[in-house]
Amino acid sequence: MTRGRGHAAGAGARVLAGAAALLLAGALTGCESAEQKATESAADQMSVCARDASAVELPAAFSSKAALPDGYVVTHVESRDGGRVVVTAVSPKPFRDTLKDMQATYARNGWSLSEGEVEADDAESNFSGNGLKGRWAIRAMDACKGNTAVSLVTGATG
Repeated sequence: MTRGRGHAAGAGARVLAGAAALLLAGALTGCESAEQKATESAADQMSVCARDASAVELPAAFSSKAALPDGYVVTHVESRDGGRVVVTAVSPKPFRDTLKDMQATYARNGWSLSEGEVEADDAESNFSGNGLKGRWAIRAMDACKGNTAVSLVTGATG
């Protein structure tokens, strides 16, 4: 199912949970109202299935070491003050496979993962390294069985 009003209540809760994860990224800026705007936009983007997603390009300055695993569809990008970038994507894989991909990709690319948690259908983690810091969050998508919503925010350290 694509974006629309036909989502089950559980799907809406998942979208809101994903948006809440981006609110946690507000620590990068200390500006909650600006981050709140980003989460509203990201929540809308997180309701599209991988098969229906339209890919958008990452900014040229986006670190290749922060790129998402192969096969994930980036659906929305917002560049922010201070070099921060908010990315919304969808993984065509189930939650557990997406979690393994995220952990392996970020570890392989030289990131230190911290302050994360894993639950039955959602997970998040801070990451740092390569001159950047950030946070990613993933959520199983009830409306798109076998897909996982991915949100990511990066910013410069310091």
